[in-house]
Amino acid sequence: MFERLHRCLCETGSFVTGMHDTGRSRSLRTPQFVEDILQGVGERPDISTQEVSRAVHVPHSIVWRVLRDEGLHPYHVQKVLALIPADYVPRVEFARWFLQQLETQPDFSAHVLFTDESTFIRISNTQQPSCLLLSSFCNFATLAINKII
Repeated sequence: MFERLHRCLCETGSFVTGMHDTGRSRSLRTPQFVEDILQGVGERPDISTQEVSRAVHVPHSIVWRVLRDEGLHPYHVQKVLALIPADYVPRVEFARWFLQQLETQPDFSAHVLFTDESTFIRISNTQQPSCLLLSSFCNFATLAINKII
């Protein structure tokens, strides 16, 4: 027993032998493989890594690694109200009115409720589906909407 271990250590530098081709095989990362993943995400930025992994037949952890290496990260969608040119004049008028109120009543801003401090929901549609986008350009993605939902 010790002779075999000594011989193995002298020949290979390790006690472990015959471990070639064991375990799960590694998937090869070819340019076509990476392109298939990126094409799936490019067509649908809201696609999940699970869906991409099923489509290209690789583990989703590999899909995550490819996306991360390409600089793509998941972001939650943030809905914002879209501003149009017609909004400029009312906003300027409000700003001027607000400044006038501050001149006459210095603590006026403490009595104002801004919409980013409150939540407005429509009772009939309170369920919003969770949505992730894969993007490389900012730390969050925004969707402009023209009216309050």
